[in-house]
Amino acid sequence: MIHMNNFFRLLCLSLSLVIVAATAAPTYTPVVESILHNGFPTQPDVLAKTTQSLSDEFKKTGNIASLVFYAYGMLRQANYFLATNDIIKASEYAKTGFFYLDEAVDLNQNIPLIRYLRAKVDAYLPAELGRCVITLEDTDILLKQELSSRIRDNVNDMRYRAFYNCKLYQQAGQLLSILQVDNPNKKIDMAYNGSSTWELDEVTQIIIPLMRAK
Repeated sequence: MIHMNNFFRLLCLSLSLVIVAATAAPTYTPVVESILHNGFPTQPDVLAKTTQSLSDEFKKTGNIASLVFYAYGMLRQANYFLATNDIIKASEYAKTGFFYLDEAVDLNQNIPLIRYLRAKVDAYLPAELGRCVITLEDTDILLKQELSSRIRDNVNDMRYRAFYNCKLYQQAGQLLSILQVDNPNKKIDMAYNGSSTWELDEVTQIIIPLMRAK
């Protein structure tokens, strides 16, 4: 069974960033767009309905952003069940969330930026879950892409965490040394749990293009 201690609180990605110009053009994913504007609902029943709507949206449009956000919704529901001590449901919803997060990547090998959305979750999970191996693969592929400096910085941060969580301490130290060449004060806070708002660069360069894809 998945080790639950301090697990699901790390999955609470806050999607409360308000998008103005970024979503001005038409998209094919109104449910995803609504979440970007308003965040995931906090009420359990509304969250469940929204998550189901994301599943329906994916089935209707085939848009990969809807599938990824459906996985996020399942993980957030897992967090709710953990908070109410329903460990069985928490585990089931978490497994489903991770399954579809992996499915989104596996079905779209030609769209490497999807891996960023998976690494955004995996990089901040407890080491014992073993997702660090997946993050190392994702970040390796991402770093071979043409990325903005900010997105590249984020990927390197996630890669460092993956090295550390996989107990590859030498590789983690080497990566940090490389990053400190350009930024001598560079530090990576391993206590940070990743539950921050989406950055504008992440929304405009990764999420929005996926939303607009047919």
